[in-house]
Amino acid sequence: MRLAASPVRRLLAAMAGTLLLLSAPSARAGFQSDVTVRLIAPGGIQGNSTPINEQQVVAVADLATGLQAGASGGAITNTWMLANEEVTFVGNAIHVRSYAGYDDATGIYTGYLGSGGAHARYEFDGLSIAGQTIVGFSVYAFDGYLTSGFSGLASPAAASLAHLIDADTVSLDLDSILFADRGTGTSNAHADFRIDLITRDNGNNGGTLPEPATLALLAIAALGAGAARRRG
Repeated sequence: MRLAASPVRRLLAAMAGTLLLLSAPSARAGFQSDVTVRLIAPGGIQGNSTPINEQQVVAVADLATGLQAGASGGAITNTWMLANEEVTFVGNAIHVRSYAGYDDATGIYTGYLGSGGAHARYEFDGLSIAGQTIVGFSVYAFDGYLTSGFSGLASPAAASLAHLIDADTVSLDLDSILFADRGTGTSNAHADFRIDLITRDNGNNGGTLPEPATLALLAIAALGAGAARRRG
């Protein structure tokens, strides 16, 4: 004979299922619109102080390919990107591979120059993820766009190079990058930057969804009320 589960057992089982569901990793939404990439260097480059202010639009269908050195389409890829440099968009992450363009007695640098307190930088504008608001980011500088391993960045800390300018724009400073010496010459010095965007889910009518812990408590409370009603 199969014994009926007690209200307590039913409650505990439901609680376990609810917590498993809430703890499961959610799918990472990807970018849903074109992204404008700007290359800005107010002080020009080493040996040429002419300011640089160029931009290229990456269509949403081409985000995974992004901008590649030597590709047709604009001055960033045709003129300013060094061999093997790229800017791509994967999932909700921005990937930037930057190579050294200048070295002196103090270190190995990109060669881009800031001016008047403004950094030389990439700006990524029009970042949009369906149903979510960008509220921050995590930055890594490990080879292969990984979150650990060997870093081609000697200094500063990767997180200090990226900035959230507004709700849909992120920048990456280029003039502050000091590359690690890989022992294979300046032309091979490079760093891979991965900027993982942190987002907040938009709720109904633009509101925000409760945190998972809050959802769990609400679910448990509702289940407990149901068990109490069945006992009555």
